[in-house]
Amino acid sequence: MKDAIGYLRVSTKEQGRSGLGLAAQRFDIKAFGLREGFSVKAWYQDIQAGAGKDALLLRPGLATALKEARAARCPLIVSRLDRLSRNVHFIAGLMEHKVHFVVALFGRDVDHFTLHIYASIAQQERKMISERVRAATLIAKTQGRKFGLQLRPKSWQRKVSALGRAALVREANERAQAYRVYIEWALKQPGRDGQLISFRGAAIRLNERNVETPLCGTWRGHHIQRMARRLGIDHPLARMPAVMARARVRALYKAQPTVKVGQLVAVMATAHPLWDRRAYALLKECHRDAAKRSPVHQRVGWRLDHKTANRIRIGELWKRHPELTGRQMIKKLELEREVPLKWVQRIMNDCWRAYTNTTEKRRRAGRTFYNPWRSHTLPLKPRSIKARRPSP
Repeated sequence: MKDAIGYLRVSTKEQGRSGLGLAAQRFDIKAFGLREGFSVKAWYQDIQAGAGKDALLLRPGLATALKEARAARCPLIVSRLDRLSRNVHFIAGLMEHKVHFVVALFGRDVDHFTLHIYASIAQQERKMISERVRAATLIAKTQGRKFGLQLRPKSWQRKVSALGRAALVREANERAQAYRVYIEWALKQPGRDGQLISFRGAAIRLNERNVETPLCGTWRGHHIQRMARRLGIDHPLARMPAVMARARVRALYKAQPTVKVGQLVAVMATAHPLWDRRAYALLKECHRDAAKRSPVHQRVGWRLDHKTANRIRIGELWKRHPELTGRQMIKKLELEREVPLKWVQRIMNDCWRAYTNTTEKRRRAGRTFYNPWRSHTLPLKPRSIKARRPSP
């Protein structure tokens, strides 16, 4: 009798605990050995699925069985080909490396062409099994059935999730600590125009020094930012996030509606300044929103600038009290001293033109025949020449 090595495999732990699949394979191999004159001197088994490219790494029993079969120069016997693997590439690799294995189901003398055909059939069968299992799982989920972690209590699920997150965070913190020296050095380098360096600039400095990332790649700005946050390094952002910048600009605009772009950039007081172009765009959003909320502004159609808030205040007050004069308007609204009287009168005149149906000739008549600062329902009557002459 010739010596041989027996190999057994099942896919799931339930099959391994039951022992029925392993017992059936062992019976088939023993019956084949009695018919063909083989004596199995050692048995190896694995409880692992057949899918995957690294079969030898995932199945230590198979690796040990192949090693012992090569050393003893004896064949490796399996009950069926799919117990060895359902991968054509893996089966072809064993045949290419002259590994002698025998399939009890096919017999002792089977050529490589037949084994290739059966390996392809096994691989296709694995694909069909996967599709059937996926379809059955989807149908069961639609019917309300639970699988895996869903069968456990909620407290147990939260505990497992917390342990997984903690493990990931711990590994990330350890990687960051290993690169602390590089991160601190890169963030201390001078930036553009003598300012603080940005995260992108720090990444460029590390790439120039040929310092690789933990995954052997090139550095990016977000890599430096995440590692600095994990290391507790307080380094300001070169570009303020859009949500934060918009919120701060709107708060400053609400406190001081007449703020200009230069004043806004100076008041922000951040390590990296809010550049004029971006500040102008955010400030214009505030002016546009205020104009949309004002029916007077929509009726008149003024331009959008730092005087938009004052125009809206003057227009709203004129709409309620059209009899007010320019000086009364300034006093009532408590406008700044820099606001000239003529500008206020011009805004009131714009409101009068927008809300009053007048002809061009009547608008050219001016204050003498029609007072634009007073109500359009109280026109002044023109005085005669004799009434304008001074009395002797």
